[in-house]
Amino acid sequence: MIPQIEGCEIAAAWRPAHTVSGDYFDVLKFDEQRAAVCIADVSGKGMPAALLMSNVQAAVKAFAASDVAPADMCAKLNRVVCGNIADDRFITFFYGLLDSRRKTFAYANAGHCQPMLVRASGEVLRLDAGGLMLGPFPDLPFAQGEIQLQPGDRLLLYTDGITEADNGCDEEFDEARLIDTLVSNRALAAARLQEVVMEKVSEFCGGDFHDDATLLALSFD
Repeated sequence: MIPQIEGCEIAAAWRPAHTVSGDYFDVLKFDEQRAAVCIADVSGKGMPAALLMSNVQAAVKAFAASDVAPADMCAKLNRVVCGNIADDRFITFFYGLLDSRRKTFAYANAGHCQPMLVRASGEVLRLDAGGLMLGPFPDLPFAQGEIQLQPGDRLLLYTDGITEADNGCDEEFDEARLIDTLVSNRALAAARLQEVVMEKVSEFCGGDFHDDATLLALSFD
């Protein structure tokens, strides 16, 4: 059951390519108006990726608090990951703090697919503030962004298994199709929006996902 906060509906979908997954998402509720949302993707697949991601999940839960800034979370997590990751591995990670009373969303993006915020008008914003992926370098700085939320906003966090889903003809679903899908369906609440996105991607690739596909949708009153 995904935690919910006032003024926001949160829904998620997860489609592993194998029995175990290297994707991770979480919603950490602090009170009725504040929560953290995060999504991550480990390079590689199968059990090694899943084991590494379980360590990341444990670290996020240990560090997360309403007064821990997203940029600080990325820096803390990066130091943990650097001590537990092989040289050829890395993790992309996105972490945001949602405050429905102040109508703000503060975030930091560590090399992850840029989440998409769609306004009621159809305007699309990309959440790109942050830094490099976790793992290769122990003391990376991370920038932090903040957006002011508006009624009717829709926010989508996703892994590259969504945009890189292939139709078998060397053509990917790609970001353009994802943006079109979000804009066309921006009136839908989060639960139905994530269903529509997954239906579109699955239809495009014939249900044959070669990579873990995960998304987290948020709709704001």
